Amino acid sequence: MSLAGPGPLVELDGRNLYYAFIAGARKVIENQVELNRINVFPVNDGDTGTNLAATIRSVMESIHPHRSFKITADRIAEATLINARGNSGIIFAQFFYGLSIETGNFRSVTLKQFAESITKSVSYVYAAVARPVEGTMLTVIKDFADYIYTSRNKFSDFNNMLTSAFEILKKSLLETKSKLAILGKNNVVDAGAKGFVLFFEGIMEFIHKRNIRELISARPVITPFQKVEEVITERMNFRYCTEALIRECSIERVNLTNILESYGDSVVVAGSDKLRRFHLHTNDPSALFNNLRKTGTITFQKADDMFRHYQTANERKWKIALVTDSTCDLPQDIIDNYQINILPINIHFGENHYLDKVTLQPEQFYKLLGETVEHPKSSQINENTFINLYSHL
Repeated sequence: MSLAGPGPLVELDGRNLYYAFIAGARKVIENQVELNRINVFPVNDGDTGTNLAATIRSVMESIHPHRSFKITADRIAEATLINARGNSGIIFAQFFYGLSIETGNFRSVTLKQFAESITKSVSYVYAAVARPVEGTMLTVIKDFADYIYTSRNKFSDFNNMLTSAFEILKKSLLETKSKLAILGKNNVVDAGAKGFVLFFEGIMEFIHKRNIRELISARPVITPFQKVEEVITERMNFRYCTEALIRECSIERVNLTNILESYGDSVVVAGSDKLRRFHLHTNDPSALFNNLRKTGTITFQKADDMFRHYQTANERKWKIALVTDSTCDLPQDIIDNYQINILPINIHFGENHYLDKVTLQPEQFYKLLGETVEHPKSSQINENTFINLYSHL
């Protein structure tokens, strides 16, 4: 029996999980502009929707349905963890990482097995965030998991249980306004939390209205929303939303967290030592990555300019936007005055990845040139980087 089919669904297999994820993903992608609009916490850089859409799009593009629930959960976890973007994207990925770790090697799971895996995954999410804040995606995930676990003996099939759990999600989302002062001031719910609820809303629509053929053939339609003219903001202490993926990380998660907190805030550390993903806000990404370069193989880095994102969303000077790459070597005052969006080219020293003039400054480049055996290589900016920027602009 499928999620979208008639009758009770007493077990969930890999195909059910895959198509449910795709349905939820499409709903988030369709509403990414609205999520950007209400993004005021932890900083008002208007990119939560873009980041979540990029995170879940990776699953849609890279994996295929499998009959085994465990194999599908593992594949979703790996794809989201590798491609996670932003604070909410990494928390979202960590939720699925926890689900995959806590799921036994089952081809299908019962409602009780699913409930146990879901509730255990919450601890992974909270452990990943250096300083957890309630009234965010964390709270909504916890309320959702708590309800499913406490109600595991109340329902006999997934359809009824998920329908009931969706009401809990909507209630928890509305309560974020009263739990975070900045949300109440702006009369909005938390953007990351709403992204999670939208994801689940897509699953519910799939359960009640769609079949698999319609799901895989439908194209997401991004819904436009008018920008709010006045947004009450909090001070932006750090400029760069910085992320990386470290393979075979040689230091423990708590030690990595301590290092990251010495450079900024909004620290999230997800995954395992084999595949460690982190996020933080900092003013000096190049110094951070210079410090971390011997902790493992850094195969991915990102450092988005949140100040420029804020200007794009709230203080745009012109109706057009200028985009170029880091080889242009423009002075910083020109870049800031004309609100130019700079995309850094990729620089590789062996398997380690850097971003030109953002996570690797010229003086650091020449120092590495003398210290490493490998000759550096450069590569062009990939298509997804342009897609993410243009969707934000």
